[in-house]
Amino acid sequence: MTRFPLLILLFLVSLSSLAGCAATLQTTSLPEGVTVKTVAKVDAGAPVAVNGSGAMASVAKGSVRIFYAPTGPEPAPGTEIAKAAEATPVIALGFSPDGGRLAVVLANGGQSILRCYDLKGTLVAETSVPARVTSLAWRSERGLLTTALVLKKYSFGTELASFLYRWDLKGPPAATAIYSVTIRPQLAKLPEEALYRTSSMALSPYGDEIAYTVLKDPPLFSPYLRVTLRHLDSGAEKVLAEIAIGSGGPVYTPDGESVLVGNHGGLARRLSLPNGNETNAWPAQGDRIASSPSGSYLLMDGRLFQDGRVVSSLPSDATAAFLPDGSGLAVASNGALFLVTGFKDGKAATLPGNLERILELRKLRMQGLITDAEFKARRKKVSAP
Repeated sequence: MTRFPLLILLFLVSLSSLAGCAATLQTTSLPEGVTVKTVAKVDAGAPVAVNGSGAMASVAKGSVRIFYAPTGPEPAPGTEIAKAAEATPVIALGFSPDGGRLAVVLANGGQSILRCYDLKGTLVAETSVPARVTSLAWRSERGLLTTALVLKKYSFGTELASFLYRWDLKGPPAATAIYSVTIRPQLAKLPEEALYRTSSMALSPYGDEIAYTVLKDPPLFSPYLRVTLRHLDSGAEKVLAEIAIGSGGPVYTPDGESVLVGNHGGLARRLSLPNGNETNAWPAQGDRIASSPSGSYLLMDGRLFQDGRVVSSLPSDATAAFLPDGSGLAVASNGALFLVTGFKDGKAATLPGNLERILELRKLRMQGLITDAEFKARRKKVSAP
């Protein structure tokens, strides 16, 4: 064999061996006791969801799959739940509160398809909405909330219309228009995916209100995102903050009394409800934010904070979700899904036993019928043994 073909053969063998290598998660030194396992290969930019039984959902080769932590050195193929055509990519995943069902959202141009599966891949319910879904949350075992955006292009600008959809997994979703804005042509030149990202939503741990963002483009000022609170049953709203375009959040803290927001180009902040006063800040832009169940761990733009101190760094564009027990998080990065475990999260916040009365007080506060000071005083009395 001549030297030239031999070099080619060695090169092909080396490529083959590299292709078989397990992916690695790029991190700085991890805290003591924290370990990383490669779970599976997944599509780049794939969403991630986790449940309390250790199931992780993501997308691999266009198929929604459920994975569990591998027991051996090799990643497992996972259970295929649903196939997604290239024309309808998966844009959001979410397990039900009991972990027994998985909501899947597919983009269909400017519209969206919502599906609900059990963990064996049986389709439980399906519907569609005439808008692009931007956020997803389970309000109960029997109901989903989504925010969605409609883009309409005109010669003088582009209209962004925001909607809140409620779906009981039976009939068609009920739509509520929550905001509309016409942005100038220069801002409308942003990629559509960037415009869709200006609409996001988080559900309060109490399930009674949401915090959501909308794009504002005032004539004489720079565009920004407005963070607004909305009580779901009464429709009462309160503006919480203004943040830069590209910022992450909102994310509720576990006690439901604060919201975390990013500020692209600035600092990520914690804002108290309902006045939006800043109670803490972190040296991160907060373009991507995830919180552990107790709130003692925060992942912001790949920087892992524990009680306000940076303890490790992950890739800044990683998609991650904390496990419900706070012991770790699932991370999708560089075409692979990883399980990072060994965290020592604090005790997760639990809702009070007198929930009905607390919910009524929260509603009165959002409606402006009692002040925040009155809310806290009454809550203290209601919570007294």
